Amino acid sequence: MHVPKGRPVHENLSTSYVNLAALLAELQVNEFTGYVSVNFWNYEGFVFLDGGQLINASEQTETHHKRGREAIDSIVSRAQARGGAVSFFQHPQAVIRALAGIIDGEIIYRELASEFTNLERLIEKLKKNKESIWYIEVALEREMGAGVIYITDGVAEAVASIRETPESIELRTTAGAEGIAVLLAQVSSFGGVFNVYRAVLAVPQAITPSHATLHAMSAGVGALSPVSPPALVASTGTVHSLTGNFADDPVEAGVVEAIEEEPAPSLHTDTPGSPVSLTAEQYSELVNLMGEVIAAVEQGATEVVREGEFRIGLREAFLQAAEHYPFLDPFAGEFEYNAGEIIFLGSARPADFVVGLSQALHSTIADLARRMPESEVRSRVETALTALQRRRHSDFEKFGLEIALEEILGR
Repeated sequence: MHVPKGRPVHENLSTSYVNLAALLAELQVNEFTGYVSVNFWNYEGFVFLDGGQLINASEQTETHHKRGREAIDSIVSRAQARGGAVSFFQHPQAVIRALAGIIDGEIIYRELASEFTNLERLIEKLKKNKESIWYIEVALEREMGAGVIYITDGVAEAVASIRETPESIELRTTAGAEGIAVLLAQVSSFGGVFNVYRAVLAVPQAITPSHATLHAMSAGVGALSPVSPPALVASTGTVHSLTGNFADDPVEAGVVEAIEEEPAPSLHTDTPGSPVSLTAEQYSELVNLMGEVIAAVEQGATEVVREGEFRIGLREAFLQAAEHYPFLDPFAGEFEYNAGEIIFLGSARPADFVVGLSQALHSTIADLARRMPESEVRSRVETALTALQRRRHSDFEKFGLEIALEEILGR
């Protein structure tokens, strides 16, 4: 997980003398908004707090990833070992809610490369869908830093921690509208990779740790090691920069909003139990429509490349995408495409079905364009897909496939 560095309160405190449970209890009492990080070799844990409430956590090791309550309990337990470092940083409320939201967010696009995806256009596209809250996780190439873009009600802001030059050691953090400008400039200069998420909840809910962790926190209040955190005073106002006076947005206590219960139908809102989950008949319609999408890509591509080259490239792309979307594995026997028709015997979620195919088609086009730069394959495919979208406009709108076309074409 890429967590942009906030304003440091304390950094690199040894786990040998920091009682993490006590620290979390102190931060709750002081209504702290920010995050605590715990680091060991090949281990990182983050606990996010909003006005003193524990709203999410993430623990990552070489072998597993935990989140939520399970992660909080595990991080508190791990921090009792020697040889680790504990740090905690302040961030504006909007930033912390975005970072916490990513953990539980629904992944829409994974590892989009700036070489093929225009970040500014992607932001503008997501801003138009005001019914959802969007997060874009940005990892810059050459270890130049990272950032998170959060889009709410059509307004995009970001937090970015970047190195100003490849030789720089220190990270500079900016937030708000300035954060967007910084990320766009760094991506343009150095390149980057993006993950796109849709929020599951408009406001992250408070998490209650296990009884054992609560007991440790209760017993540890005021029992911090030699280094105690300074008093943290809550204030009001909106922060758009991490320089100068630092303040959080006002918190409305006890308000936890779920995303609107009846949004416009979209394939990306098909979480279990969602009111817009697809019926078997609707799923069949979606599968048939995606067959037409592949056929349109094939039609455009084979105007300038041999049919055999396209099919080989498509099979290779399916195999690569199968790492994240197993139904595309040719040995699984769940998916087959031939002559404009898809035979699908798997059980992938509709969102995964479309995103997996979209990324595979994107890879196919990119590979063909790379090997045959004079072929105009990309423009031919775009023409064919645009024609299909016009013919099937209502169906594309019904299933929310406009963003899928953006992914396929790398726009």
